[in-house]
Amino acid sequence: MRCIGHRGCPAHAPENTLLAVERAAPHVDAIEVDVRRCGSGELVVFHDERLGRLTGAEGRVDRTDWSTLRTLTVGGSDERIPLLSELLDAVPPSVGVNVELKHAGMGREAVRLLEGVENEVIVSSFEPAALREVGARSDLPRGYLFSRELTTKRRSWRRGIRRARRLGCECAHPEYRLCLDGGRRVGRARDLGLAVNAWTVPNRRAVRELRRAGVDGVIVDDWRVVG
Repeated sequence: MRCIGHRGCPAHAPENTLLAVERAAPHVDAIEVDVRRCGSGELVVFHDERLGRLTGAEGRVDRTDWSTLRTLTVGGSDERIPLLSELLDAVPPSVGVNVELKHAGMGREAVRLLEGVENEVIVSSFEPAALREVGARSDLPRGYLFSRELTTKRRSWRRGIRRARRLGCECAHPEYRLCLDGGRRVGRARDLGLAVNAWTVPNRRAVRELRRAGVDGVIVDDWRVVG
């Protein structure tokens, strides 16, 4: 079972920063990061639509130019918002990269950057349109992200798996609680040819249950919960 550092493991460094990559890389199999297009067109590594929670600045990422974003610091630290290209350069070739596209419209640039690295790569998204854009341009592995959206976990799981297959994804990325049924759902997904990476797993107990369920990877904020 692979350990995937969610946003670079914010338990140890400000999320989605180069320092997070530096600290997490020796401890994880892959690093997951979030990508958005900023106001001047560059692809930046940042989770939220708005700047406030992480930087204290006002405004939206998609309405703020890179010339401004590059001056902001993250989480009260000295770390700055990186470009996707800068972050990819910081990840050792032996460590995988899971790039979550937060919206559609970035497929062309994301594929160009990701096909230029030595790392094992997965492109994930909650947005089917973002995954379709990547699939139309590349054979990079893709993962469909989903959570509990309907009345029951079972119905939410079934819809998520159907969408992953319809999109031609190699991976399903469910919210971790959807996997906790003794391994039945995970087993069926794997029988259908889908790898299962569960997010965001909070503690050792949940990791143990997911290992027994047969998941392929756990996406965590702290690598120490994966023993």
